[in-house]
Amino acid sequence: MKAQCILCETIDELDDKKFKTKQLRNKPIRMYLCPECEGRIAEKTVARINSGKFEFHKPKTKSFIEKPAKH
Repeated sequence: MKAQCILCETIDELDDKKFKTKQLRNKPIRMYLCPECEGRIAEKTVARINSGKFEFHKPKTKSFIEKPAKH
């Protein structure tokens, strides 16, 4: 299955047996992010949370000090 990233508009070929592909096929309203964009957003989110200027509306349950895992 081919999917287009909503941010950079690159088209990726996805494995039909992966969970993410099944989600996109069954619910087309879901957004697809390529691995590069997903990693970039994750890094910026962690940096914003760790800056101290970001407030959660819900209680924080885990520490965001570690960097996210690379896929």
